[in-house]
Amino acid sequence: MKIVKTIQFNTKRLYTEHGQRIVASLHEDGVVTFQDIDRCITGEFPLPQYASFNQVEVMHWYDSGQYTGSSRAWSDGMMRDGCNSKYRYR
Repeated sequence: MKIVKTIQFNTKRLYTEHGQRIVASLHEDGVVTFQDIDRCITGEFPLPQYASFNQVEVMHWYDSGQYTGSSRAWSDGMMRDGCNSKYRYR
């Protein structure tokens, strides 16, 4: 499945000395997969057509628990070549 866009951001929540780093990818089928780097949580959710793919939308779904764990999300986040597996400092 082709990746349309990947974003990364830090919520600055104090889960670790690095804060809370999130990497999320929008796939061409409208599914967003994400990884919380610092808490080792992965998930996915369908992005509604009316919604924008951004930090606010990702955190809404994550914080409200409206995501599912899946092998796809796990692979995207935890596999070495996964699209959400690395946080690149700017």
